[in-house]
Parts: sequence; C-alpha cells; structure tokens
Amino acid sequence: MRTRIKPPRIKPGSRILLVAPSSYPVYPGMNLSMGIEILKKYGFNIVLGDSVKYAMRRWYLSAPEEVRIKDLMEGFRRKDIDAIWCVRGGAGGIRLLDSIDYDLVASNPKPLIGFSDITALQNALYSRSGLVSIHGEMVATTPKLGDEIGAKRYKSNLEMVLKILQGEVLELRPPEDGAFPKTINPGRASGEVVGGNLILFTMIQGTPFGVNTEGKVVFLEDIREDAWRIDNYLTSLALGGHLQKASGVIFGEFPEPEVRGPTPSIEEVIVDRARRYIKTPSFINFPCCHGGDEHGHYVYPLAIGSRVTMDADEGIVYMDEPAVE
Repeated sequence: MRTRIKPPRIKPGSRILLVAPSSYPVYPGMNLSMGIEILKKYGFNIVLGDSVKYAMRRWYLSAPEEVRIKDLMEGFRRKDIDAIWCVRGGAGGIRLLDSIDYDLVASNPKPLIGFSDITALQNALYSRSGLVSIHGEMVATTPKLGDEIGAKRYKSNLEMVLKILQGEVLELRPPEDGAFPKTINPGRASGEVVGGNLILFTMIQGTPFGVNTEGKVVFLEDIREDAWRIDNYLTSLALGGHLQKASGVIFGEFPEPEVRGPTPSIEEVIVDRARRYIKTPSFINFPCCHGGDEHGHYVYPLAIGSRVTMDADEGIVYMDEPAVE
C-alpha cells in the first residue's frame, strides 16, 4: 500500500474525460446524451474518450483492451483533463489491472468516478497508487425517459458526486423514499472506505491488486444475484480474514432475485454471514447502488480511501474529511 493521495478538486469550467473501461452504455436502457447534457448544464466541459466516441464494441466490452487502457492512462497523463468519469460499469474492467501504470497515476492524481464493475479499478488504484477515488453515479446509468421521479434521483446522485469533487464533506442520511436501513451489529466505527461491488472486490482480494482491510470501513453491494452466490462470496472474504479485520462493514442494497425454489432471502444470508464473522458495527440498506424501484436507484457516493464514520444504529455515514485537495 502506497501513501494515500487525494486528487485535486474540480470546479465549473473543469474538463471531464468520459471513458468506458468496461462495457458500453446501450441505448435506450442507458441514455449517455442525457448525462452529458446535465454535466454541461452544471458548467463542466466534456471530452469523449475513444472507448466512448468510436464504434468499437467487442463482445461485452466497450472496445479492445488497448483502447480502454489508453483512454484511462490518457486521462491521468493529459494536463488538460481534470477528472475521469466512467459512463457505465458492466464487465471487463478487471482485465486492465495489470496494464495500468500505477506510478503515472500517483504522479498525476485525478478523480476517477464510477461504481459496479469499476470497483476493481478503484481498489487497485488505491492499493497500488494510493489514489482516492469516488464510488458514485455514472454518466449513462440514467432513468427511463419521462420518469420525473427517476430523473430527480439521478440528478441528486450526480450532484452529490460533484459536491465531493469540489471539496464538500457530506452527511449521508437514508432517503425518505428508499430502503430502510437495518442494524446488524450496533455502534459507530471509523476508517478509510474500501470495497464496492461484492463480487469484484472479492475477486481482487488475494491478488497483487487487493487492499488491506485492517482498520478500514468495508462497503459491499451487488446486483440481483442468487442467495447462494452472495453466501459464497461473503464466506470467501471472511475466510481470508477481510471482514474480521474491518473496523465496520456497510452493506448496500442487495435486490432479491426471482425465486426459483426454496431459498433464503439475500438479507437472511447477509445477516447470517455477518453475525458469524463480523463483530464490529454493521448495517444493511445503505442507499447504493443496484437496488431501488421502478424509478431507478440511489447511488450515494463513497470516496474509496477517504475517512468516514458510520453509525450502524441510524444507518448514517459521515464523511470525516474532504476527498480532494
């Protein structure tokens, strides 16, 4: 683990590079144009990476690996780029980990924003470069056209990220129209945040790109997975000691899969594994990132590598410091 590095803050007029290091946002399920226009209205200048601008989709990937890694490294290398914002997650980001120039990143820190498949990149960058990044809303994960409630949530997600990027310290309380947070182990805990998507985070632990969870606040969430898969990944993390060493654990929203037979709920599995292995404060239903309802989801941002305090009794996360310099 290298010395922690906070990237410079941005401001209206800053140039944001949009990249697709994993999959490509397919219309109409994802509306990239909507996200770009919103960022422009906030006063930011948008630059498109080649993985976004050109038609190079291959399999489930936005572009060949050499294009995706070039996009990412150009974002850190170029002096005229102030932040790097991923347009979506999907799959394939983990393929880039052994091609990243971590010394270049450490010498030219920039905010990197994304969640889901971007988890692998963010935690590897924190582990190998010390870079603090923003686990938050992506540009093309938009609501359905005409959904005013969904549009309000999406804009709120973006606004929270922009506040953090401009140096604000947020108090993240559960929304009135979201899932109710439930305490697993009571109490408060503090530490630097690591984690993100459960499956991606578990995959990189035990590799040269994994993070040391000792004294950290571990955050975990995932898409609509079967209960047995959530069970396996949580147990795998625990067998590696990664959950036990954490100062606290925050579980996001884990949407329930379609039931295909007798099976426990995801919540039952999480509580079972947590009470078996975690003795520190923990709660479930932090509003992020693949849950929600017919109007879309909340993506409350967390700065990977930045210090927070979590209150497991109230389901609140307090940023203890700015995530940027």
